[in-house]
This record gives sequence, C-alpha cells and structure tokens, in this order.
Amino acid sequence: MIRALLDDGLSVLSDLLQSGAGSCHPETEARLNRLSQDWEDAGLHTGAKLLSQLAQALEQRRHGGGADSLKLMEHTAAAARYIRFCQQKYGLDAAGERLCQTSEEDEEQEDFEHETDS
Repeated sequence: MIRALLDDGLSVLSDLLQSGAGSCHPETEARLNRLSQDWEDAGLHTGAKLLSQLAQALEQRRHGGGADSLKLMEHTAAAARYIRFCQQKYGLDAAGERLCQTSEEDEEQEDFEHETDS
C-alpha cells in the first residue's frame, strides 16, 4: 500500500512537471489534495503536508495569487525528495526482512540437519 501511494506521488509530480505549473488544471490540485489525505491516513504525515502545501500554492497561482514559479518548484522538489527517501527506506526495510527470513530458513535447515544426524 505504501509503495503504491509513493508511486502515485511520483506520478502526480511528474504530470505537474510535464504540464507546467503555469497551465496546471484544477484536477491536479484535487489529485494532490486526495493523495495528501491518503498519505496522512497511511501515516506519511510529512509527505501529506508537502503535497498539501503544493496544492495550495497551485491554487493560489491559478486564482492570481502570489505563488511564483520558484516557490512551486521548491514545493515540488521537497515532495520529490521525500518520496525518493521513503522509497529508499521501503526498499531497505524489504531487503532487511528478506535477509531475516533467509537467515531463519538457514537456521531451520541447520537444526533439521543436526537432528537427522543424531
């Protein structure tokens, strides 16, 4: 579930960068807000805040507010760094679990071989 949420985050940031913040559709803001809530529900509180800030900056810009391109790119970059960090941590955690599982299987095999030798 976390991996899918992170992938969705990269997808929306990619779409935003491809379309350009200046021509951003309201659907992108809505998508960011929905994803922000999903992240909050999943415990990705910092990421949820980053996505929410980005959605707010896009809304301000769309309504003629003061959000400039540099600020939008700062929010986008911060969200992208967060996603990459989480993906790396997810990968390390998964590798650690596989390593522990392999170690347990090796121990069980050694115990079995020891018992059959006796």
